[in-house]
Amino acid sequence: MANEKTYSQQIAAVSTRLTLADIDPRTIENAKIFMLDCLGCILSGSQIVNAKVIRRAAGEISGDGPCTIFGAGAGVNPMMAALVNGTTGHSQDYDDDHREGTQHASVAVLPAVLALAEQYGRSGAEVLLAYIIGSDVTIRAGEAFEGTSYYAGWHLTGTCGVMGAAAGAAKILGLNEQQTVDALGVAGSAAGGLGAFNSNGSWTKRFHAGQSAMNGVLAAMMGREGYFAPAAVFEDKDGFLNCFSFKGWTREDAVLPDGIQNGEKLVENFGKKWEMADNSIKLHACCRFTNNFCDCAIDIHNQGCDIRKIKAIHAECNKFTDTKLCRPVEVKRHPRNPVNAQFSLFYEIACGLVRGRVLPESFTEEAIKDAEIARLSDLITWEINPEFEAVYPTKYPARVTVTMEDGSTYVGEVEYPKGDPEYPATREEVVTKFRNNAANTIGSVKAERIIELVDKIETLETIDELIACLH
Repeated sequence: MANEKTYSQQIAAVSTRLTLADIDPRTIENAKIFMLDCLGCILSGSQIVNAKVIRRAAGEISGDGPCTIFGAGAGVNPMMAALVNGTTGHSQDYDDDHREGTQHASVAVLPAVLALAEQYGRSGAEVLLAYIIGSDVTIRAGEAFEGTSYYAGWHLTGTCGVMGAAAGAAKILGLNEQQTVDALGVAGSAAGGLGAFNSNGSWTKRFHAGQSAMNGVLAAMMGREGYFAPAAVFEDKDGFLNCFSFKGWTREDAVLPDGIQNGEKLVENFGKKWEMADNSIKLHACCRFTNNFCDCAIDIHNQGCDIRKIKAIHAECNKFTDTKLCRPVEVKRHPRNPVNAQFSLFYEIACGLVRGRVLPESFTEEAIKDAEIARLSDLITWEINPEFEAVYPTKYPARVTVTMEDGSTYVGEVEYPKGDPEYPATREEVVTKFRNNAANTIGSVKAERIIELVDKIETLETIDELIACLH
């Protein structure tokens, strides 16, 4: 490492000095869009059963406190508010996602920042700056693995999210360099998030976002009090990068890449180039690695394909999609619960072909039993396209070919999922998504006011009105 300072020391040196005036206008405007989108996902997710369960648990642990559980209004301590709001925000897998970072930054960072901002009366500008810094650290931590950590079984929203949540929380608390280094050092030991949810479609993936937010709050508070932690938490031989990198293994039908890590991605142009400016909005409520296939299937639907006359469906994907979204085939082809459906290449393609949309209502216990979707799922075959694998994780290309009974074909193909910077969602699409997510929970009047407040958040002396609207 050319710089004598550790990675966390370099991050702390930059982040403690940053002001909102140092952030370029494009990043600021994008951050507002992602903040609005995340708040909508939290409000919508607050009505899902797993959110109600964790809300009860948090209430038992905390009792009354100064911080708000969004969509409910209960007051709890800041750790429990961050836990619940982060978990509920990820409950429909509808929240933003960074392509090369391969994780969800906002649901890990924003709940931590907002909880502490509410407790300590911070301004909207302070919230926005801390959110941008924390999101950047989360994304950069994911980028350092260059798309391979997932193969080791980690979910990066859990492993990387806590690092960003701690950085954002440190900024909102006004920590100095050493306190921030200690906060990041503590966060490294709180990092985690197993991909075992894939085995039975359980809720723990959703918890990873809340866990990161909660532990980010704790790490920053511990750093503030001087809790001594490793300064080389990222690059130490027993540190973050080595422990969470993929060590390589070979499966009978696929040779997967050996562990890769590039720690310089944590600090290269940090404070000057903002990864938040290139984050991605989700327009389909499922795994980002199937959002591209949703686009393909919806395109074919919109081309006028008569699903009653489909003979065969073939998908071309990368190795990650093959490994995590097609296997085990007996689980993925006909998912038995909503989480497995959100991580099923078969279900997403068939749903897009049948309904022409893949929204949260596509993932209820009733919706996933759709007989026509099940029939089409049985017609789907897939293969790894070497060209698609070669560009992962820089791009997520996908292709779906539908062959009809008369031999004619429909083809849907994308280089980037809709919502990526190269194929962006419009502001109106994001605002419409927010309205749909928020209205059933807080009503349209509050939803419209949130849109207005987020749009001018850097001018708010406090975030009290914003928080009130989230009750």
